[in-house]
Amino acid sequence: MSAVPPSSKNPNPVALTQGDRGESHDVIQVHAAVLREKPDPKEGFEPLSLWLVAAIAGLLFWGGSYLTQYSGRFEKDEFEEAPHGKSVATSGPEDPVTAQKRKGQVLYNICANCHNDDGAGKPGVAPPLAGSDWVNADGANRIIRIVLLGFTGGPLKINATTEFNVAGAAMPPHADVIGNDENIAAVVTYIRTAWGNTGAPVKADEVKTIRAAVVGRTDPWTPDEILKIPTSGSGAPAAASGTNELSADQLKDKLKALPADQLAKILKELGTK
Repeated sequence: MSAVPPSSKNPNPVALTQGDRGESHDVIQVHAAVLREKPDPKEGFEPLSLWLVAAIAGLLFWGGSYLTQYSGRFEKDEFEEAPHGKSVATSGPEDPVTAQKRKGQVLYNICANCHNDDGAGKPGVAPPLAGSDWVNADGANRIIRIVLLGFTGGPLKINATTEFNVAGAAMPPHADVIGNDENIAAVVTYIRTAWGNTGAPVKADEVKTIRAAVVGRTDPWTPDEILKIPTSGSGAPAAASGTNELSADQLKDKLKALPADQLAKILKELGTK
């Protein structure tokens, strides 16, 4: 018999010397299923769901867009609830008094520097507006005049008992600062209806009438002068320096001083109107 070449009996002589009996192929096949398995996840390293990441990104984008539209530039005196350049969608026309109060609330920022946002006033600087009998009077003849021409200060009484003296910090005129009759009426209406106050709203025509009555006057009101003005009605006060406004008694005296024919003519003209 011919001898079998060593290479055919043992194709890897080196493997025989290292303990490999030709079994490597079988071991890999047996463990193939195990090798295909992914390693077990470790606690604290779980990957986030892509859906969760997308939801968070969408929420952040929406929040940024909402603040851009409705933030009012983050200004404390911004009261507009609609996006800039757009009007608020409502179910119907806004009540005129409600619209007037809203406008007056914005304008009141000028007054809040002294009277505070809550109308409580500041000791020695400005009297309180909340719960004040000056504000809750049956008419706004006095408060409109004070807003128009200013006030010299105290001493004065609030609710007939509380002494208040603002002689060192008189209120300047606000006719030009607040603006036209509609603006004056709006801010006075807000003051008379805010913080639990029970005053009636003020119309622009009331402001117009009083503005015409005090035309030519530049002096601020003193407590004695303003207290002579009736809170409602025609509101004609006592005459003061620098004004052409007459009280009812002074008007009667002037009429009595007229010649009889002129007085009869005036009364006739008044009776036909």
